[in-house]
Amino acid sequence: MYIQRLNHSGSQAGTLSVRHDYMPQNHNIWHYHEELEFIYIRKGNGTFFVGDCIQPFSDNFLVLIGPNTPHYWLFDEQYVRSEQPDRADIHVVHFRVDFCGADFLNLPESRLIKKIYKTAERAISLDIQHNFLPDFFDGLAQKTPLSKLSSLLDTLCAITELPRLTTLVSEEYTNPQQQEDYGRMNKIFEHIRLHYRGKIQLEEIAQLAGMTSNSFCRYFKQKTGKTLVQFVNEFRIGQACKMLSDTRASIKEICFDCGFQNFVSFHKTFKSITSTTPSSYRDAAHKPARTYF
Repeated sequence: MYIQRLNHSGSQAGTLSVRHDYMPQNHNIWHYHEELEFIYIRKGNGTFFVGDCIQPFSDNFLVLIGPNTPHYWLFDEQYVRSEQPDRADIHVVHFRVDFCGADFLNLPESRLIKKIYKTAERAISLDIQHNFLPDFFDGLAQKTPLSKLSSLLDTLCAITELPRLTTLVSEEYTNPQQQEDYGRMNKIFEHIRLHYRGKIQLEEIAQLAGMTSNSFCRYFKQKTGKTLVQFVNEFRIGQACKMLSDTRASIKEICFDCGFQNFVSFHKTFKSITSTTPSSYRDAAHKPARTYF
């Protein structure tokens, strides 16, 4: 796996990049860019990796990602298979922090916008129950350039007025600053993604990173804010949550398929990470949504 730096905003600092995709723009790599990413997945399922967070996503997932924050969209197989893939529905906007001009952020009125940008470095998960959020993306691509700028600024202002913002990346996470850090972390990440169903050996993954076991443990904790065991368990529980929601496999089958060696350990780890039991999680996932009149 390789790190890739992308540029979405074109040659002019003030421009926006607006896309409406029906096929995931997914290359199975960590990537980052100087632009913020504002993305609304109206239809699509998979696993979202951002910073040190592993987050299953499904329909109506909306997130604002700060500049230079590494992230990775791994859509489920049905959306990326070569023959008859399912149709996704993805709205994405990329924009620079100074899209309103270099002096805008120096104005006292923009103080809360600057705070949103800073918070977005930890990836802000947003609730579509705030109707102005999905409404922002509808028809955005057809608007005039000035209307796009105005709509984005209005939406950012509305976000500053929300009572609480949920972030996905931990405060302990340190963005890799060197290219060698990106390369090393990508190797680690890819190894975990490919081998999480089996036993992940510390010595093997430390060797992959070109370190001793002790050095690797210190390095990984510094970069992610978590131990290797914590990170792998979160990845496994994320996969378990998807299976509980999307399949009829028994909880014991899911336990072993996600790399846990015994059911007691799986149950304890699941509850510590999700604050609920596997059976309760499945019941909640399958509970019909209430209709309000």
